[in-house]
Amino acid sequence: MLSTEDFEKLGFWWDETPEEKIKIYGMDFGSNYIVITDELGKTPWKGNEFLVVAVYNENDCFLWGKELKDFPALKELCEKYPAESPELLKAIEDYALPPECIGERIERY
Repeated sequence: MLSTEDFEKLGFWWDETPEEKIKIYGMDFGSNYIVITDELGKTPWKGNEFLVVAVYNENDCFLWGKELKDFPALKELCEKYPAESPELLKAIEDYALPPECIGERIERY
């Protein structure tokens, strides 16, 4: 089970959303920021499930999103590049699901 501490160790901040009443994890990248949720847009609790990274600008407008295999995939990227760095944001943007996950995604939907 994932905890707030797991995300904080990687450089993420957290906040609770008043409307959805969920905890989100985020990281700032200059005037843009990312938010991490599970695939249903809720608080990610399980480390072995897909994560969704959504990128927003300073006006809270959605820019793009990326699906990551799981928390270990996010952790690997965060350990390779400094928190809040352009390199980390680029690595997230360039991330591709492993082939076995793509088949799993197609079967689920």
